[in-house]
Amino acid sequence: MFYDNIKYLSITLLLLTNGLLAQERISTSDVDNLKEIFTDSEVEGHIRNFFMSTLNEGGLKDYYTNAIGGALAIKTRQYKGFELGVKGIFTYRGFSSDLNQPDETTGDVSKWEHELYDITDLDNFNDLDRLEELYLKYNFSKGYATYGKLAVEETPLLNESDGRMKPFAFKGVWFQFNKNKHSINLSWLDRVSPRSTVEWFNFNEAIGLVNNGFQPNGELADYRDKTESKGIALLQYENKTKHANIKANHWYLDNIHHTSMLEMDLHYNFWKLGMQYAIQIPDSFQKELAYEERYVQPEENGQVLSAKLAYEPEDWHIGVAFTRAFDSGRFLFPKELGRDHFFTSIPRSRLEGFGDTEVLTFSGEYKFNRERLRLGLDLTEVFGPRAGDVEFNKYNLDEYYQLNLRLHYEFIGFFQGLNFDVLFIHKENRNNSDPEIIFNTSNFDQFSVVANYNF
Repeated sequence: MFYDNIKYLSITLLLLTNGLLAQERISTSDVDNLKEIFTDSEVEGHIRNFFMSTLNEGGLKDYYTNAIGGALAIKTRQYKGFELGVKGIFTYRGFSSDLNQPDETTGDVSKWEHELYDITDLDNFNDLDRLEELYLKYNFSKGYATYGKLAVEETPLLNESDGRMKPFAFKGVWFQFNKNKHSINLSWLDRVSPRSTVEWFNFNEAIGLVNNGFQPNGELADYRDKTESKGIALLQYENKTKHANIKANHWYLDNIHHTSMLEMDLHYNFWKLGMQYAIQIPDSFQKELAYEERYVQPEENGQVLSAKLAYEPEDWHIGVAFTRAFDSGRFLFPKELGRDHFFTSIPRSRLEGFGDTEVLTFSGEYKFNRERLRLGLDLTEVFGPRAGDVEFNKYNLDEYYQLNLRLHYEFIGFFQGLNFDVLFIHKENRNNSDPEIIFNTSNFDQFSVVANYNF
């Protein structure tokens, strides 16, 4: 299998090289013969080096690793609106501590560092390639329709979340229609390759792959392979005007629940104001399952209200955001399908799994050298959850605060396309510091350095 993967990557690279050389010859949007469809293809990709180190509290075990990999993609020239696309992605471990050496106190192994490789096989650090895209796309004057393994448009819940070596990847149908200031996305997705994995799964296999958590009565949840979900449908509407941007999203996760979200962003001069409201209604199929096998309980209606206010004069961003998850139920969306993008969501701090919880986030950023260098910070605090009380707390978390420091730098000239991201995270519980509660969850410092070369 390893040699087959190398062969596949070599053939892909050869095709991409031909496409790259041909880009200089033809710039028209259509072609005259079959050969030009392939030889005049567009090419893009990236090479990524990702170093991550997590320092846990006290005597709990620390870990570090360095992963290197990349992606290569080819998109054929259009013929009467049709195009083909393929993308391969691969990862290898450069150097690392022993990520499978357990912590002596808890018996658990590394979490965050393993997410750079394959969370379904903790011994796999080399055979980490994935066919990420393989699609047929039809372009027309006001939009497009795509079928296959495809890149999705970002939504507040379903998204690629490209913050590791491999993002979330999806297979299905995606349709987009644009007219004037209006945009509509309509999709049905029936297979997924979650972030930090290499295999493709149907939805029944994928949902619950990461962490089933707890049920509201304190029992361990056990819903993986029991949801009988066949996929997810999305309807998204967006309207943009001079001073406002309105989005309405509805996701139907087959046999699990409906989620609706309305988002409004207002902007005037240097000021921005945003509001998000989301509500969930369980699918009736959940009643047919045993209590511990349910993804969501029939009486739960997760509701979230999120707001932000930002001041952005020239090179500055200064913002504050507040989110309230109500006590009508936990807000639930599979971790295998994306990460929630509420206004208070930041890396290593998300709302999913909470009810009866409040989150406050302050953010700031300054841009130097025409945005080539950006320095930023995020400070967030979560109020409400208590370890041991899981009625509105799926993952048995404690109240916590978290500080993120961010640096982004982009090169110009000969090194154009190369950029660096540095992220430092400090996260700490407010009430509970038991090793079983904090290990791989809180009370840690984490340092990441990511180098990307995009071409």
